[in-house]
Amino acid sequence: MRRMRLGPQAIGHELAAAPQDENGFPVAPAGTQITEELMERLRAAGVEIIHVQDPAFADMAFELGVSAETLQMATTLFQETRSGIGQDPNMTLDYRSFARLVRAVERDVDDVSLDQALMLYPENEAQRDLVHALNRASLAIRMAMALDMRRYRFDLGLAGLIADAGMWLIPANILEKREHLDTSERAVIEGHVQDTLRLLSSEGGWSAMTRIAVTQHHERIDGSGYPKGLKGAEIHRNGQILAVCDVYTAITLERPGRRLYTPAEALEFIVGGGATLFDFDLVSSFHRLVPPYPVGTEVELSSGEQAVIKEVHGPIKSRPIVRVFADAQGRRLSECYEIDLSDRRHHHLTIMGAVG
Repeated sequence: MRRMRLGPQAIGHELAAAPQDENGFPVAPAGTQITEELMERLRAAGVEIIHVQDPAFADMAFELGVSAETLQMATTLFQETRSGIGQDPNMTLDYRSFARLVRAVERDVDDVSLDQALMLYPENEAQRDLVHALNRASLAIRMAMALDMRRYRFDLGLAGLIADAGMWLIPANILEKREHLDTSERAVIEGHVQDTLRLLSSEGGWSAMTRIAVTQHHERIDGSGYPKGLKGAEIHRNGQILAVCDVYTAITLERPGRRLYTPAEALEFIVGGGATLFDFDLVSSFHRLVPPYPVGTEVELSSGEQAVIKEVHGPIKSRPIVRVFADAQGRRLSECYEIDLSDRRHHHLTIMGAVG
């Protein structure tokens, strides 16, 4: 199975899984050959990512960093919660339901390392906020473990899931605006932090550490963040961790009016802000944890050949094992072959960037 962004390169392939529309209904069954007509139907249904059959990758089995079961649990919970808030803006989040979801994300984190995990991408626009929350929670849990802060991993995972719940109270005309926001509109957006806190019942089990991370995940080390413009050590470590995870997961998801960053570009953005927006030591730890080219990513090599990341291994995550499937002219190879870029014999080869 091969995952790709919906586009002309998909024509002629057969679907390996049924893509779903924004309501979760299949648009076409697995096994259907993709034509221009079907591609237009998929686009009209909001489908952005598809899975196709490809013999070159038939033996390559990847696991999602967040399992399909956890994704389904999260989908149901987010839909019910969002619908409930729409009917009653004064309702509060159900702590027990979100706690169960965090435990599921924790199990996924324990089961699959980030080096072997496929990134979770939304298959349609309706999944975008959900995927952002799950990726953020998963990364925050992994960061807590990498920093020997295991005692905070549940609190950080919970904060990662609910940090933007207040956004559900913002009018659509502001939330979906593509033009530059004026001062009053920006204030409404920034007010989502306090709105989220209001959704947390005082009788629930929400810990102080979860509340702090939610409150501070938009603060920045140089004081340019919000809601309080905190600086440096004024920001709790949990808030700093969630801030890095939030920015990374946000910019790797496409949104109206904003460019899409590849994981490698997002890492560079995070590192570039390491001395001003984020704590530099924290950024260094994040860079060691997150591979710039996750497994399953299609890339172009300096030779012009096209390959897919098969395995991330060793201390240098930018030198993975790749499977080459097309030559420098873009022609499919009759036989694919693999290159371990960490091997000294292949140091002349570099990854130029992600394809698609």
